[in-house]
Order: sequence, then structure tokens, then C-alpha cells
Amino acid sequence: MQANAPAHGMPWALGRVDRPLFDTLFPGANTGHRVLASAVFIALIFACAKARFYLPENPTPITLQTFGVLLTGSVMGWRWGMGAALGYIALGALGLPMFASSDPWAFRTPVEAWNAAITGVTGGYIIGFVVAAGVTGFLSQMGFVRSSSLWATALGGLLLYVPALIWLSVGNFGWPSEGKLFVDGMYIYMPGDLVKILAASLATTVLWNHGERIIAAVRKWFRGRA
Repeated sequence: MQANAPAHGMPWALGRVDRPLFDTLFPGANTGHRVLASAVFIALIFACAKARFYLPENPTPITLQTFGVLLTGSVMGWRWGMGAALGYIALGALGLPMFASSDPWAFRTPVEAWNAAITGVTGGYIIGFVVAAGVTGFLSQMGFVRSSSLWATALGGLLLYVPALIWLSVGNFGWPSEGKLFVDGMYIYMPGDLVKILAASLATTVLWNHGERIIAAVRKWFRGRA
């Protein structure tokens, strides 16, 4: 699983990756396989949303979703990564309990779900999932793989906050208070996000370096139990 060689005369350049990590691990994958893989990553983001807790006087919870979104982009590439993020949002907007909320297992009507999550205080962060998956997937396909995948996940995780901060600055949510947009809306989440960024990068690196052997071992295990 090698990236293309750097351009001649530019030893610093990264080699462009012909296809996302998923297609590299599963070279015979078709559209149906990619849809199934996207569904698996939607389920991962959903599970990460349920691992959440709230800081005092903060309506936006800390979750593991950033990890799930960044890993989705790293593995699926920018097109299918963004597609998985959009699919996750669409299911939540239809009323399924996809998002982290005060009642994370409650089903809602589409109108209730839209008002509670999409147009509410967390709406910008949810939009940021699409940005993060797209940026991470794009950079991965540009050659930021293995140990350099940290740059892809770090930039994707940082740019997630762009729509979130814009959303909070123009919305009339009563939070954050004046002068505390960056402190309450971003800085307070950064220590945890650093851990999630590192975890997503590590998982991506392991899959690039050992994914084929892991898949072969899993297949052998299943054949042995058949």
C-alpha cells in the first residue's frame, strides 16, 4: 500500500494516494460495499455520540464524535466520508436518536429533531462534521497517510470549529456570553479534541501499515469457526 512517489525535484512533496484507505484494503469493493462501509461508520459516529458529558452551564456536550468523524474521512476518503457524515445528519434530522442531547435515546418528529439539534446551539458543530470528514479525507488522498495522517486529522478537527463559531456568533442562543465565543465555544473542548485527533491518526496509521494483515487474520478466524 504505497503512495505515489513525490514529484521530481520536490523531495518535500507528498505522494498522492490513488484511492482512499478503504479501497486500498478492499480493492474489489463496489458501490454496494462502500454504502455498507459508510453505514458502519455512521453507526460508529452514532455510538461516539452516546459517550458524552456536559460541562457546567454549557449546552454543548463533550463527546467522542470528533474521533468517529475524523476516522470516517481518513478511511473512506473525502467523497464517501462526507457522504457518511451527511447520512448521519440526515438520520438525525428525521428524528432518530443520532445526536448527543439531554435525552440521547429519545425519538423525535423531524420538526422536533430539526429544531433541537440542527437549528439549535449545536447546529454549527454538526455541520462541522461534514467539513471535518471532507478535509481529512481530501488530505489523506493527497498523501497525508501513515505517520503524516496526524496533519490531516489535526486540520480536519480544527476546521470543524469554523461553522460552529460562525453559527454561534450569528445565532441568538444566549450562549456563549459576550466576549467568550472562543473560550466557551472552542478552547474548552481543545484538550479532549487533541486526544481524539491523536487517536484517529493512530488508528489510521495502524490500518495503513497493518490493515491487510488484520483483515486476513479476521477472515482466517471466521473460516476456522465456520
